[in-house]
Amino acid sequence: MCGILGYASSVPISRASFGQALDTLSKRGPDAEGLREFKTDGCQVLFGHKRLSIIDLSAAGIQPMSDQTDDFTIIFNGEIYNFAELRAELEQKGHSFKSKSDTEVLLRGYMEYGQKVVEKLDGMFAFAVFDKKKRVLTFARDHLGKKPFFYYLDDKRFVFASEIKALLEFPVIRKALTLERMSILKFLTYGYVPSPNTIFTQIHKLEPATTFQFDLKEWKIKNKYCYWDLESIVVSDSLSEEETLDKLDLLVQKSVKKRLISDVPVGVFLSGGVDSSLISAVMAKQSKQVSSFTVAFPDYAGDESEYAKKVAEELHLNSNIIPFHKEDAKKYFFEMLDYMDEPTADPAIVPLYFIAKKAKSKITVVLSGDGGDEVFGGYSKYIAQKYAGRLKLPREMTRLMSFLARSDVHKRFLDGLDMPFYGRQFFYGSGGFHPVEAMKLMKMNAVAVDEIFKESKEYDLKFRQNDIVNRSLYLDCKLLIPDWYLTKGDRTTMAASLEMRNPFLDKELVEFAFSLAGNRKVKRNESKYLLKKLACRYVNKESIYRPKKGFAVPLDNWIFEVLKNEFKTVLFDETDGLFDMDYVQEIYSTYPRKGKNVEFKLLRIFALKYYLKRLKWFKNRG
Repeated sequence: MCGILGYASSVPISRASFGQALDTLSKRGPDAEGLREFKTDGCQVLFGHKRLSIIDLSAAGIQPMSDQTDDFTIIFNGEIYNFAELRAELEQKGHSFKSKSDTEVLLRGYMEYGQKVVEKLDGMFAFAVFDKKKRVLTFARDHLGKKPFFYYLDDKRFVFASEIKALLEFPVIRKALTLERMSILKFLTYGYVPSPNTIFTQIHKLEPATTFQFDLKEWKIKNKYCYWDLESIVVSDSLSEEETLDKLDLLVQKSVKKRLISDVPVGVFLSGGVDSSLISAVMAKQSKQVSSFTVAFPDYAGDESEYAKKVAEELHLNSNIIPFHKEDAKKYFFEMLDYMDEPTADPAIVPLYFIAKKAKSKITVVLSGDGGDEVFGGYSKYIAQKYAGRLKLPREMTRLMSFLARSDVHKRFLDGLDMPFYGRQFFYGSGGFHPVEAMKLMKMNAVAVDEIFKESKEYDLKFRQNDIVNRSLYLDCKLLIPDWYLTKGDRTTMAASLEMRNPFLDKELVEFAFSLAGNRKVKRNESKYLLKKLACRYVNKESIYRPKKGFAVPLDNWIFEVLKNEFKTVLFDETDGLFDMDYVQEIYSTYPRKGKNVEFKLLRIFALKYYLKRLKWFKNRG
């Protein structure tokens, strides 16, 4: 895992200035650094790379990497799991190799197939290739967006990086940036800013499964296309349940095996839930002395580490259960927030960063159960979507029932009934603001729901299956997974210089999951029906069929006790001028009314305000 940075401009900058920006990515790649400069027809091109050594630890794998003619140069963040097969294919076509790295395979794959090489890749990646003769830069991001890619473009500069913080190091870019108010509104509703948007108008995220080129001669983006999709997969239920489980079993085993390829130690994050328990069990079958890492909350009633301990004992894992105490919250909460280069509304970044830092002393690569819920139907919102589409209640009745609802769960279900499917998908289960609330908070005039959920609507229109559950899962795979959960996983582990791999997000496994009818994943209101059945082949049934809690953290305790002063200082600071402060006070004062869970809304407000305060981005900056 690595950090990449590139700069193309008709206005040269010093290598020292570029190096300073590259240094912001040091945690992504602490093992080595590389920098190349090219000058071609009045344009300066700089490529920088920070390396975390995983495969081929020798100097032969150092980047930027060029071919023997120096016509093609690559910088690459990620892992190509099928690089051995692709290498053999390229050798048959006459290519020779001087390293054992997947980077060189990717470079030569590009030389052979051009931009279409992405269609041959299996892995997680974001890369850039410079074709010096054609004066063209080519970029791509992996199928589900595991690896990040941001870019900035004006009439003199095209700059890209693994993280926004590297772009902000260039004073001319920082000065040009303005906050995108619609992105802030989206953050309050989604809980993140969906691709291709960011919090800044001038910085964009490359969407998952997408490749494009930048032509230095014409100074424009071209040949942008999506090279892989889920929307055209057809449901095929020809297999019996047992045959389906057998195939699913083989695909999970295959996916885990790929992700064990490494020249450094590999471990697993184990929560004791279905997903991480299954991944741990399959690892234990394929590898000796598997080390598992679990966060325990000894001061919190919701602590679930006992379940992880039972699973670890059953599987004979080298278990590491590490307690996270109240006093740890203050240190790791702000340490992680200070690393994040986008506003983040997920409190799980704190314990995840904590456990990643502890695990780093023993391993360099870790497997995770992330993706199991979004691919195999683990959330109650998938069930809620089934019922919401069937209910045809008069608006007045819905509003009355919502007013009388005793809990946020019931109120949220009722409030979502008036929304289109693609809006409900990201309102149910998120803990965030209803669009009307978000507009009130931001003192904005009415904005159409279709504009707020524009990205979701566009994807929803592409989906061809007439299957409510798969439709819900598809939208989560396109937006929730890359822009929230994988962003969380990437940043928290990279902040600790640890590489995370996600077996449930294997391309072939995801394709198979979408070929199954939704009622095979959510059956008679039972979530993750198939995955639980499969997990029971490996782990004690009692560990699998227990109530789902998710990766819960004591957020209310942090906001109103442990970090009370810090939260109040940021929440009620009026310097940024973004929010209706009376409404912020109203939300804050609602706690601790029974059934009213306001902590997630407060976290979204806090995350935005803290992010802008840290950047010193006040209202006079736009």
